[in-house]
Amino acid sequence: MQKIILTLLCSIVLYGCAQFVPPTGGPKDIQAPTLINSTPENKTKNFKGTTISLTFDELIEANALRQELIITPDPGNSFDIKIKNENVVISFDEPFQDSTTYTFNFRNGVKDLSEKNPAQNLKLVFSTGSEIDSMTLNGTVRNLLTNKKLEEVLVGLYEVKEDSIPYLKRKPSYFIKTDTTGTYSFENIRNVPFRLFAFTDKNQNLIFDSKSELIAFLPDTIKLDTVTSSIDLSLYPSNTSPPKLTRTLSKQQTVTLNFDKNIKDAQVTFLGTDTLNYKIDKSQFIFFNYPTAADTILTKLIVVDSSDNALELEPKIKFSELGKEKEYQPKSFNIRVENAKANTIIKYPKEYLIRFDEPIINLDEESITLTIDSINAIPLKFSWVDNSKTILKIEPQVNTKAEKLTLSIPSGSITNYKSDTNNTYTLINNVYPQGEYGKISGSFNEFSGQKIAELIDVRTQEVIESQLFTDKFQFEKLLPGNYIIRVIEDLNNNGQWDAGNFEDNLLPEKVFVSKGIIKLKANFELQDVKLN
Repeated sequence: MQKIILTLLCSIVLYGCAQFVPPTGGPKDIQAPTLINSTPENKTKNFKGTTISLTFDELIEANALRQELIITPDPGNSFDIKIKNENVVISFDEPFQDSTTYTFNFRNGVKDLSEKNPAQNLKLVFSTGSEIDSMTLNGTVRNLLTNKKLEEVLVGLYEVKEDSIPYLKRKPSYFIKTDTTGTYSFENIRNVPFRLFAFTDKNQNLIFDSKSELIAFLPDTIKLDTVTSSIDLSLYPSNTSPPKLTRTLSKQQTVTLNFDKNIKDAQVTFLGTDTLNYKIDKSQFIFFNYPTAADTILTKLIVVDSSDNALELEPKIKFSELGKEKEYQPKSFNIRVENAKANTIIKYPKEYLIRFDEPIINLDEESITLTIDSINAIPLKFSWVDNSKTILKIEPQVNTKAEKLTLSIPSGSITNYKSDTNNTYTLINNVYPQGEYGKISGSFNEFSGQKIAELIDVRTQEVIESQLFTDKFQFEKLLPGNYIIRVIEDLNNNGQWDAGNFEDNLLPEKVFVSKGIIKLKANFELQDVKLN
């Protein structure tokens, strides 16, 4: 009897756990779904409905259709999407605008149910008037500073209207996103004046956010007089707004001002008799409680970002009182040379740079050594890059042949204002033979006047060296490697690339990036390199 009950129980369990499994075997479905019919039909005129329906030749899924679907021009009202079997139905809350040609670009929003193959080139065009607009516009979008093609960039056409709303504060009349090749293509555009903009639209709101997005624009109004036009665009980082103070954090030892962008430079004026040490650390400006401040210190501070946008403020510096935080106990800290990596091949160094978190009050120069091949010591010069004594420059005073350099900093050689001391630090590098350096020189005549030449390592994309030139550039004492050269137009002769200002209709300074890779071998000179 127990066997019968057990057998019956197992049968029930197995039956209850049974699941439907689609049949296996047979050829894999590689066919994308095909549109059989639609309402309205493609290129329909005088359409007055509010519902779009599509029927395909197989079961489909369209879970991402709302994100993938691009409708131009923007109908300006909300819609609902329903998917059932082979059908997609899109219902709009309000009628479409009169005498307007609409393009529905479904991109990869519709896929077959079994293998998720997206429908190819799925578009639907119709007009609420008696004509189908026929103008087209296409082109490519690149990064101005790298010349690389960019995908998923929003390209927008803004119809020129007599209103006071800035173009980028409203949604574009027509918009499209670049594909994987950086290409955009508008179809069925009306023949009216437009302004053309492109930006990265990180938050997907169709409105440009200048703090974090790249932008490109044409300074002039365009009118598509011919059926097909082509315009290429180059995106650049827009940086037209001054830094903004986002937070102030007060502790016993520091008062930190946090900004919404990195700070390049600053000017501090102390409005009383007390002064403080301070430093810039990316987007932070840090005041140190050294010399010790007993009361609130009034200051005037001007911070400047990389594009020379300035913010002026008058912060009141007040450190947290003792007792609210634990009494500080001195500790040890690590050292890192920021312009040389351990166990790498380097050129004979002009300097070593060490950046500290806090101001240094004691430096035992005699204990710090730089030796050649672990034998001979090289005389050194020590200096501070900034007034806060947080960036130390160590310069070898002899340029000599060496196979190996060893920088040694014993523990306790450096003390900061909190009485913290350093751990032992050793940096060993092999030195590339000085007689094996390479050289690259050439010219670039496309930009007139002063220019900036930047030599970029292809592998790391780091700028190895930068120089100002008018007629010819020349990079000497180079390690063998693969390089590209970027040339920047320096219209205002300030030695840096300047971004444009779309609000003032001002384009950025032009940039040229060399095509192909410049391969430099040991003890080899590449002369008269022409970048045009």
